Amino acid sequence: MAVQRLTVNRIAIEDRPGALQEVLSAAADSDSNILHLAAYSVGAGKGEAYLVPDKTDALKDYAKSKGMELEEYAGFLLSGIDRSGAGAEVTKPIADAGVNIVLSSANVVGGDYYLLIVVEQKDVEATAKALGA
Repeated sequence: MAVQRLTVNRIAIEDRPGALQEVLSAAADSDSNILHLAAYSVGAGKGEAYLVPDKTDALKDYAKSKGMELEEYAGFLLSGIDRSGAGAEVTKPIADAGVNIVLSSANVVGGDYYLLIVVEQKDVEATAKALGA
């Protein structure tokens, strides 16, 4: 299993048509390429978007200039050969370390899995140790 550390930015958005497109336009305007995105509704007209930009500082500066507030999290991108139980296997040491996973997102491409694990900043070292990173 390969493990890569990433910076993940969370932004609160409205749960309405076009809200996510506005955030993605802001990323494009900041010249940041979004490497991974997970967005969803949290109810009551609100949503959240978790973004992994290639240029974190550029996205932060642009968001600040537009009155958007980004919250920074730590991310770990895990990859390996896909097989039954791979997700359970790689998340067990994190759970055993007492770390809460804030967000996870996975996909399989060409027989390989890619699993993004997002944790709070306070849990970076414990997560890295649990993953052997």
